[in-house]
Amino acid sequence: MIKQTAKTTLTRRSALTSSTAALALSPFIGTGLAKTPRKPVADSNRGASDNENLAALAAQKGLAFGASFAVHELDQPHGKRYAEIYQRDVQLITSEQCLKIPILRPDAHVLEFAPADRFFAFASENGLGVHGHTLIWDDYLPNWIKTLSGVEIDHLLNAHILTVLERYAGKAETWDVVNEPIAPWDKNPGNLRQGPFYAHLGEDYISNAFRLAREIDPKAKLLLNEAQTESEDDNGATFRKSLLALIKRQLDKGVPIDGIGLQCHLQSERQYDFPRFAAFVQEIIDLGLEVQITELDVNDSAFSGPINKRDAQVANLYAQFLKEILSLPEVSSLVLWQLSDATSWMADPGLKNGLRKDKTPSRPLPYDLNFKKKPAWHAIAGALRAMPDRRTAKKT
Repeated sequence: MIKQTAKTTLTRRSALTSSTAALALSPFIGTGLAKTPRKPVADSNRGASDNENLAALAAQKGLAFGASFAVHELDQPHGKRYAEIYQRDVQLITSEQCLKIPILRPDAHVLEFAPADRFFAFASENGLGVHGHTLIWDDYLPNWIKTLSGVEIDHLLNAHILTVLERYAGKAETWDVVNEPIAPWDKNPGNLRQGPFYAHLGEDYISNAFRLAREIDPKAKLLLNEAQTESEDDNGATFRKSLLALIKRQLDKGVPIDGIGLQCHLQSERQYDFPRFAAFVQEIIDLGLEVQITELDVNDSAFSGPINKRDAQVANLYAQFLKEILSLPEVSSLVLWQLSDATSWMADPGLKNGLRKDKTPSRPLPYDLNFKKKPAWHAIAGALRAMPDRRTAKKT
């Protein structure tokens, strides 16, 4: 049995004292990660007239800029270069894998915090903010969770949020409390995703997760994070409609959602109407929520021709998207899904021959395979320079 150390001063915590709850609890101690002043890093890519970085450009206009970060990349031959582009170009990092349930809980009796502790240590050592991703995702789960009863699932949800947030309380400014709750293909009411949490708790798993997260870490911003809302097609329209309806239902019940994360994995083969997407974002803002772009990248699989042509097309898609979205001052944060093509999910060896028919590496991000700036970097920088200042802009 895993030792239980949770406090019992809160109602939902008290429920965790049962023997069933013990399967999900762990001893934990504070990591003592105090933020230190950020240290500038020399940029070997810069010329004498190029002293800008994306973090500074964003900060000048009151926008938080960041990227997802994978601690295991520090152990690769490119680890030093990987760290340097983050130390130079971002204000915050999102945990890409280390806080997801399968990494923390590979089986019912193990809690593996070492990668997450290392992630928070990197943030602390470099004065970076943290976006915690994600507490509950009813899709990417280890098999042992899929065998639990309804009572066990309820205890797991509560115990997991309690354990993670008490360990890292105050160390992450924002949390994706629930990730990707929409899945129209599962044919559930409200187009909600089918998974163990939904199967046993229904839509209440979402409200329960947010309420407990607020109870444990009241100062953190709590987000609901969703994908596939940005395309101008039937799929995008379904996701937008379903997400708005879900948000309204949750807010009507008084669920403490502070903002919505929109992933925005742009795809070269899809159709987009970014002004129309910006209008959708404004609908969320009008509900009293802030919006964060949480996982931006560009899948270039449909772009053909030489690398310089493909890179120009990727940069143009970034520019078009950011022009519209960053025109909304209530969009408070822009996070890319990694910074370099070398560490993108599109470079994962598990994709066999990759995403492109010509078998060449994908080029989705602002830095190339050798950690050199690409046109996408300059497109993002241009958009940051051109956006309105969030510190002074007023909603009309």
